[in-house]
This record gives sequence, C-alpha cells and structure tokens, in this order.
Amino acid sequence: KHYTGRGVMKFYKSGEDLCKEMNVPLATLEAAHQKHYEASEKQAKDPEGGPFPAYPSGKTWDEASGKTGVGKKFFHNVIDGSKVKTEPFYVAIITPVIHYCMGG
Repeated sequence: KHYTGRGVMKFYKSGEDLCKEMNVPLATLEAAHQKHYEASEKQAKDPEGGPFPAYPSGKTWDEASGKTGVGKKFFHNVIDGSKVKTEPFYVAIITPVIHYCMGG
C-alpha cells in the first residue's frame, strides 16, 4: 500500500494483465521467469559450479546477470514460468533522474 499509494509501484492481478499493459507476449515473460527459475534450482544444487562470475565472488548459473560480471548468487521469491500467467505482480516504476552533488 505504501508504494502503490504513492504511484511508485503498480499492482497487476496476473502476469497476463501485466503483459497486456506492457504490450509484451505472455510467452516472453514466461520464458524469462523460467530461465531465472532454472538458474535458481541449479544454484541451490551446485552453488559454485555455474559458468558465470558472481558478485562478490564465486560462480552463478544465472546467465542474464552473469554476463555482466556481477552474477546473482542468491534467489528469493522465484516463480516457475508456468505460473506467471496467473500470479499477481507488483511492478516498480523506474524514472531516470539526474543526481547533482555539490563538492566532495
């Protein structure tokens, strides 16, 4: 309520509703979540066996973050791709800002 009430986050009853508003095929969101889910499963079974570097050290199975060099090692609230269609989502609205700092 705190963030949705201020317009910083938006609630969607389902992944299907989210995709409709974003004009993205549901299959795209399902595939992204499935990859993330599979990486979390592999990470739980073999924490240091992944092919990508993880932050701050070690290895990860998460390709999306691993390719950046700061791979994700810890996974929370992971949704299987097959459940995305009916799961509720809270989505953060990100707005670019310029931060100006005067001095050191």
